[in-house]
Amino acid sequence: MPVLKIAVRLISEHRVLFAVYVLLFSAVGAFAAGSLGPVSASYETARPVVAIVDRDGSTVSRALAEHVASASEVTDLADSTRALQEAAAKNYANYVLVIPAGYGEELIDAARAGTAAPDLECVVSYTSANGSLMDERVRGYAQELYAMAAASPSASAEELVELVNAAQGAGTSVEVVDTETPGLPVTYLVYCQFALYALFGGIAAIVGVGLADLRLPEVRQRIGAAPVASSAFDGQVAGAIALCGIAVWGINAAVGVALYAGELVRVPAALTALMLVILLALMLVGMAFGFLIWQLGVRRELVHALVNISAMIISFLAGTWVPLANMTPEVLAVAQFTPGYWAVSAMGELVRATGVTGELVATVVGNAGIVALFALAVAAAGLAVGRARRVVA
Repeated sequence: MPVLKIAVRLISEHRVLFAVYVLLFSAVGAFAAGSLGPVSASYETARPVVAIVDRDGSTVSRALAEHVASASEVTDLADSTRALQEAAAKNYANYVLVIPAGYGEELIDAARAGTAAPDLECVVSYTSANGSLMDERVRGYAQELYAMAAASPSASAEELVELVNAAQGAGTSVEVVDTETPGLPVTYLVYCQFALYALFGGIAAIVGVGLADLRLPEVRQRIGAAPVASSAFDGQVAGAIALCGIAVWGINAAVGVALYAGELVRVPAALTALMLVILLALMLVGMAFGFLIWQLGVRRELVHALVNISAMIISFLAGTWVPLANMTPEVLAVAQFTPGYWAVSAMGELVRATGVTGELVATVVGNAGIVALFALAVAAAGLAVGRARRVVA
């Protein structure tokens, strides 16, 4: 099979691409996973720096200010436009709360009338999430006051505050349940998410650049010396691409298992095997995309740009850079038309599981099957492009 041997040799000559796209991005995935840090066995409540400007002075506003002060470090701030602007620009506090005049009375009246609650003014720091968390805490307390006022139409402001404080102090009971077997570690999940770039973009780049030499006149003359049918030619090229894909998948999978062997040894082997099945499906998409690039005859210098842009888009829509939960419904709707979405969704199911069930296997295999269908569609497009190019030639 001369074409297969030539194709394999051409791909194997680009060892630098293997190092860059496979080993380098495997290292990037390991670095991203390592940035998560060890899981802390203890919990320490953050106490952000806040400033409170109470222009109301009512029972409700004082209760709200005391609630904020109980969970933060309060700093003084003058009630002036300049002071508020400086607090925002120079980041004097993580959170600045301004309670407008008449807020307490308006809140109670709105609750009993069933209208919208009055707004609070605030300045949230841009340097950390502490200010945003404090804002949620403040609005939660205000919503409880609103609900209590609506439910108790005859209660005074003092009584409403007492009811809310009592509800705040009740808390929620929490119980930790130890499972018999731990699930896949989150660090391994992050590594596998970043493997999407290597398995999709890496394989496509190696194939697109490596097989570009098959179109060189001297190589075509050598192949022409031993006539090969077009179907056999495509089949042998696909065989070379498959060998490339298996090599990349094997390297990436081996690096991941070796890096997290200490944690994976306590996990059911079937969970790890299912994760590797998802990565195998992603490998098929990378192979198909590389085949399409080769059939399109993309110039070698453009292959890297095309592959990297495509890989970044698919990685983003998969939730590698930004969690899917933080995306808008419109973006999620688009993401479902990409293979990365289904692969990463299946990875999430595996990490949440602590054991192997029939439902879990069906979900993961189903998602992997959808990813494989993407690969089949891209490969079919590559074959169609190849046939069209031959007809034109």
